Amino acid sequence: MTDWLMQLPTWVITRVAGLSAFYLLTIGVVSGIFCGSPGIKGVWKARIFRFHSWTQGFGLIVAIAHVIVLAIDRYAKFDWITLIIPFSAPQHRLEYGLGSLAMYGLLAILLTSDFRGLLANRIWKTIHMTAYPVFFLALIHGLFSGTDSAKPLVFWSYAAAALLVVAATVIRALTEMNKTREKRAAPIRRQPLP
Repeated sequence: MTDWLMQLPTWVITRVAGLSAFYLLTIGVVSGIFCGSPGIKGVWKARIFRFHSWTQGFGLIVAIAHVIVLAIDRYAKFDWITLIIPFSAPQHRLEYGLGSLAMYGLLAILLTSDFRGLLANRIWKTIHMTAYPVFFLALIHGLFSGTDSAKPLVFWSYAAAALLVVAATVIRALTEMNKTREKRAAPIRRQPLP
């Protein structure tokens, strides 16, 4: 079976897996931002939440596949220690280490989401908000260690992903500010005295 694995185009597979994991992470972060928006309710909230959960879970699986294929690739020559322990690579230590941290961060976010009922809401929310740094760690990892980053299509897709996350964040913040303003401006209904 090992011979069969070695015949696969592993260098192509790991590049596709790395890019796919990043794009799934982007979609998951953006859908998570909108899922928590106060304007999204009912059936749409449930659908967006399912989509958000699916993209994040599948993104983690694809990221793990990216690492596994790197371990068996003859061209890249990564060993398991280098792939598992952040910042242990002999070359490009920072770039590869940030990718490892991004994957571990996504794993922590997903695990704490699965056990959300066991955690205080404040703790869960704090951990869940690390999705922003995880996204930017993955972005930096892809930009500076991805072999396809110099290609215009890939570079601009990274830029578009970053812009999409920032725009979704701004839209959600504005929506929440408007909702808060509306609550404050609403007249207080007083109960008639008996």
